[in-house]
Amino acid sequence: MWIPKNLRFRRALFWFVVFAAVGVGGFLVFMFSGIYNVAASVQHFDVTNHVIKIVLRRSIQTHSGVDSVPALDDPGLVRLGANHYRIGCAPCHGSPASPGSAVVARMYPAPPPLTHARDDWSSEDLHWIVRNGLKFTGMPAWPGAGRTTEVWPLVAFIEALPDMSPSEYGALIASPDTRGAAGLDLGSGDGAKHSLAAAAARCAACHGAGGAEPVDGLVPALAGQKADYLARALTEYRDDVRQSGIMEPVAHDLDDAAIRALAQHYADAGRTGNGAAAVPAAPAAMGDAERGRRIVEVGLPQARVAPCGSCHGASRSSQFPRIDGLSFAYIVTQLELFRTGVRAASPYAAIMANVAGHLDETMMKDVAAYLAARPTEPRQPAPARPEAAR
Repeated sequence: MWIPKNLRFRRALFWFVVFAAVGVGGFLVFMFSGIYNVAASVQHFDVTNHVIKIVLRRSIQTHSGVDSVPALDDPGLVRLGANHYRIGCAPCHGSPASPGSAVVARMYPAPPPLTHARDDWSSEDLHWIVRNGLKFTGMPAWPGAGRTTEVWPLVAFIEALPDMSPSEYGALIASPDTRGAAGLDLGSGDGAKHSLAAAAARCAACHGAGGAEPVDGLVPALAGQKADYLARALTEYRDDVRQSGIMEPVAHDLDDAAIRALAQHYADAGRTGNGAAAVPAAPAAMGDAERGRRIVEVGLPQARVAPCGSCHGASRSSQFPRIDGLSFAYIVTQLELFRTGVRAASPYAAIMANVAGHLDETMMKDVAAYLAARPTEPRQPAPARPEAAR
């Protein structure tokens, strides 16, 4: 029997509306009835798990992608990642030294062990996962907004994890000798002294103890740095003014007294008989140090860039850090953070953001090449502190 096209269309539309209404009605009944069990002790249907895994993998592969991947087999990068993993990841995912918490294991989905993550995901995928986290899994996004390069040490560690023995892991996270920090006293009894020494040991795991070098060039040397600057940096990390997914969790639990004591501890560290700091090894030439010297000492008048030495140096304001002898990688990274506005929230950072905005990549590398190879300036002896402040 022949049916006019317009009638067939109206019938099809009618049944489409009916089925849509039934579907929406059924979904609303399901949603408000409470019949679905949201308990973590009850697993999804197999088909649900399968669909979730497909959506998860396709989403990560679609959104991941970076301009370049650093050398992830660098020992310093792996060690830096291991020390952050110990604090931020091991409690849930476990480590070669111990499994994750039994309480965490009852999460659904439970945080998986990461011993085979490199087999399941590319380096770019792992970077995206660590940087962005995953919805509905308890996996958080990276705490430091804009600090995407900070994620690579953790990726380097995760990729080294399958071949790592418990003893090798223990060596990576072993705290350096911090006996000098054991005498730090907040004036609040043994408990405060113990917690401060533990905080100093946590700092030393990445920055080195006393005058020792940091575990990687991405981490600044702190020995001999100005106490006021160090205290301000820790306070800004704690208060979410300065971004760092590695430093913010460390500074979060520090009160003002602990921050001041730690800052003074590192400011006093590494002194020799004449008050000079140890000179770090010069980096491989990655910029023109002579051009960098001119920028540091003379500036770039045509680009409205003042000499770096006009603010930085041993004799300048205690709020401006010493920059001589810092690593090439650290200086370039910080200048780029200033230039892109990631570090611009505080008044002092705003000054540097304006300066870095007039530097191109070549200029930043030139400055870093010169400063990294430059001997650290002799430091002025710290003024005696009042007895009440000790």
